[in-house]
Amino acid sequence: MVFLCLAVVVGVLIYIRDNVVEKTEFIPDITDLTKNYLAGDEIEAAVAKRQEPDIKPAEVITTLQDGSDKVALVFDGMPERPLAARLLDVLAKHNAAAVFFVEGENVADTPEVMKLIRQAGQEVGNYTYVGLAAIEKRPVEEQLREICRAQKAVAMHDPLTPNLFRAPRTVYTDDLLKSVRAAGLEYAVKENVRFQPGHIHDLAAADAYVGTIAKGSIIAIPVSRPVEQKANDAAVREEKPAVDMKPTIKDDQSAVIPPQADLATELDLLLTALERRGLQAVFVNQFRKIHYIPADFPLPQPKSQGGNKQ
Repeated sequence: MVFLCLAVVVGVLIYIRDNVVEKTEFIPDITDLTKNYLAGDEIEAAVAKRQEPDIKPAEVITTLQDGSDKVALVFDGMPERPLAARLLDVLAKHNAAAVFFVEGENVADTPEVMKLIRQAGQEVGNYTYVGLAAIEKRPVEEQLREICRAQKAVAMHDPLTPNLFRAPRTVYTDDLLKSVRAAGLEYAVKENVRFQPGHIHDLAAADAYVGTIAKGSIIAIPVSRPVEQKANDAAVREEKPAVDMKPTIKDDQSAVIPPQADLATELDLLLTALERRGLQAVFVNQFRKIHYIPADFPLPQPKSQGGNKQ
């Protein structure tokens, strides 16, 4: 009798499970995920904001000039996971802060790397969707698309969206800085020192290199290769490339980092040399923020003084 009752109860529970209780199992839809990375709504909002007549350009973070014993490190491009782990270990060893400017497409492919960076207490910045060089030369629509899609890729995997922008070999024009602001970022970061991997092999070389760096410098360290020109528009091609094909590698064959370079070892030597000189790597957010005036910006000519020329 007891067995019969148990059988009835089990049968009822199975019926309820299969026919009454709503199933909540979630099966990811790759098509929907791809559409999210397109950031259509975000781009539309940025286009509208960019067209506002009173939109102000993003401010530019630049060097400190107060003589303080600080420098800032920015990594251009998202490292692959093994290198990322080693770089983060080196930064932790030296109690150094850094910002990793990541490509949105790489975040979409390997979001765990960006999460690793965040968990280590380091910052993440926007490096456009594919790491596009000379973005100031691109149409406004493409600027907004590249920046917004990178923002979206990060936002899908992290609650903190980037507030800092960089792009490879890019000149900060007034128009570009307005696009940066319209896409939701407050600051663009301008370095004054570009580190070239493959040149520091020992502490003596690191000391010599650091001796050329001024206090308050922003040091940019390349991790991946810039995309000089996209074969076709990223918004209409396949949105989810193979995991082993970084956009910054497949679209550009020029080597930035020599094959023999060990970036993590060089970073360790660099930070050791900075410490020996009494310099500490801090977040670039602590540096000066200015309304940037590009070198080619037309300035009003001073009026001539005095009387008429004879």
